[in-house]
Amino acid sequence: MHLQSAAAFLALLASACPHVTHAKQQGLRRKLAANDCTIMAVEALGLEEGEDPEMIVECELNPDDADGVSGISLLLDANPAQLGAMRQLISDGQVTPGHHKLNIVGAEIDDSAVHVPPGLDIASSVRQNVEKEGRRRLVDTIGNLNMLLVKVTDVGGLVYPDSATTMSDEVFGTGTDPVNLKSGLEECSWDKLTVVPGLSDPNEVATGVIEVDIGISFTNNTRGTIRNAITTAVQAKLGHSLPGPYDYVLYSVEKCYVDCGWAAYAYINSWNSVYQGVYYKRPGVLMHEIGHNFGLAHSGGLDGATYTDHTCTMGNPHYSDDAFQCFNPAKNFQLNWYNDAKITEDPRTNGYDTTLTMVGIDEYNIRGGSPVTVRLETGGGADYFVGFNRASATGPNRMNDEGDNQVTIVQVNGNNGVSYSQSFLKAKLSQGQSYAITNYAGTGKTVTITATSIDISTTPGTAVVYISDGLVPAPPSPPPTPAPVTPAPTIASCPGAQEMMEVQIQTDNYASETTWTLTDKCGSNGVILSGGPYGSANTPFSSNVCANDGEYEFQINDSFGDGICCGYGTGSYLVKF
Repeated sequence: MHLQSAAAFLALLASACPHVTHAKQQGLRRKLAANDCTIMAVEALGLEEGEDPEMIVECELNPDDADGVSGISLLLDANPAQLGAMRQLISDGQVTPGHHKLNIVGAEIDDSAVHVPPGLDIASSVRQNVEKEGRRRLVDTIGNLNMLLVKVTDVGGLVYPDSATTMSDEVFGTGTDPVNLKSGLEECSWDKLTVVPGLSDPNEVATGVIEVDIGISFTNNTRGTIRNAITTAVQAKLGHSLPGPYDYVLYSVEKCYVDCGWAAYAYINSWNSVYQGVYYKRPGVLMHEIGHNFGLAHSGGLDGATYTDHTCTMGNPHYSDDAFQCFNPAKNFQLNWYNDAKITEDPRTNGYDTTLTMVGIDEYNIRGGSPVTVRLETGGGADYFVGFNRASATGPNRMNDEGDNQVTIVQVNGNNGVSYSQSFLKAKLSQGQSYAITNYAGTGKTVTITATSIDISTTPGTAVVYISDGLVPAPPSPPPTPAPVTPAPTIASCPGAQEMMEVQIQTDNYASETTWTLTDKCGSNGVILSGGPYGSANTPFSSNVCANDGEYEFQINDSFGDGICCGYGTGSYLVKF
């Protein structure tokens, strides 16, 4: 009886005080009005001596469930099996945070969490976010990216002591700081990306920086509660929902007091990252978190830990104020900065072997036609990636922390390296060293990757990488053309009225698949010249023959059927008469 009276009194109190909304009544649950929320995922970077924090799953509320405020995200309160299923869907690429919604009819929320019914099947409850279908599924990393830094003061006056001008310089290099977030991203992308601080908004107190006050304390509130309070305050100050005209918005808080263990955290495939204390001005930490915004997962090391790959800023990054590093071959393949310098190989074919001359992203601008990252297809998503970890004295990778000037091999957990997936460093090869992958892609054979030679005395430095399954190549299937004839020797000049006809071939990665014939269509000579199959990939060949004026047919054949350009190398042909 007393409990019923207390409940009735609480309901009467709430209705009598309209400024006290249901969302702000501590611990009071209510039904989720919209019946769904947008799935969000948070990756945190531990302190230098901290543990590896686990991915945090949240749900962003519809404004109707958050007192009309957008961008409010709450923890997803679910049982271990449900949370495990959601993390797996995200890791497998079946759920894209910020894009997919969770349909949870009958769920309840309070001021800290969305409470999932225990019997809800996670996989069957995911659907596309129709309202955001027009937004990019994977964030863009090309062109001008507008960024905003928010300096936050809590209700007790706690704020990081750096001035707004100093903070602008530390993050965007607007003063004298030569190493910062802007310089790091622009160098690693070879200026494919340009960081634009702010939008000259009148609320900016320094270039790209605004200040907000929140009505709660840093000292006794959780990470999520503080973040939501900041989002609400920023939107009120700017007069629009976030991210609005900005691509990325960074929050700086004085310190973490509750729910700690992190230096910074970011929302995957989204616009927001948060930094405590001094970490807002650590370029490596900033690039790590913006990498999560880009949709990049962590990079594990040879020890199998979550982020101990020190060849990549998505591993454990530099924590100093004057250093950053770029990304590993898997992340370089995922980012669209090097689309003209990445290739895919498929060693599952029996008799596979290829030799590649690779250049590091450090000298991407002078690479010629050499690739900087190579994907080895497995057919199951857990592909391997090979790169040359060049670290010159002046290039963007000059501050690299591991495996300088070695060939690095990385494997991803899934998604073929084109979207969010944890990666692990598998090997660092010096000249003459090899890495063997047994039972490659379930084929039962061993594929070996060898750093045949590494030369950093040249510009650019190069690594010659040989990849082979050690099997004798199977004989090619006979082409559906007349039997090839022996190519004519190189001819200096032709007799009488005859003219020299030349065929030039540039092979792709699969030279043994290419054959061609040149046939006389007027006379009775039939096939007068032919070529292939070839034994050297990515190599130019030339054949010629003396011929009379007439009609000739050139026919080129690729036995696999995928042509010679441009998915697996850049092959070409030219017939000159």
